[in-house]
Amino acid sequence: MATLTPVEYLAQVNSATADAFQALRKAVLSAGPLDAYTCELIALGAFVTSGNEASFKTHARRLLKEGAAPAALRHAVLVTFGATTTFSQISAGLHWLDEVAGK
Repeated sequence: MATLTPVEYLAQVNSATADAFQALRKAVLSAGPLDAYTCELIALGAFVTSGNEASFKTHARRLLKEGAAPAALRHAVLVTFGATTTFSQISAGLHWLDEVAGK
């Protein structure tokens, strides 16, 4: 059985709330000049910093499926090091990425 993404799980509990969340995210992503790829890399770094493994993996899978190089995702993780993210958080994020990338 496949693991549900956080939004899929929320939709099972309350579909209107999940729809509203997705509409909010769409509005945020389209509110500025950054492209979707850059926004996803920023989100990936934020998920490492906050320790949000499920969302990190969801967005990492999305990026890899869209053709992003694993090296780019690793760099997004590493960019947070020393700024907002600890050594153990970086290590965890790199492990999560390896799991998603099938290493």
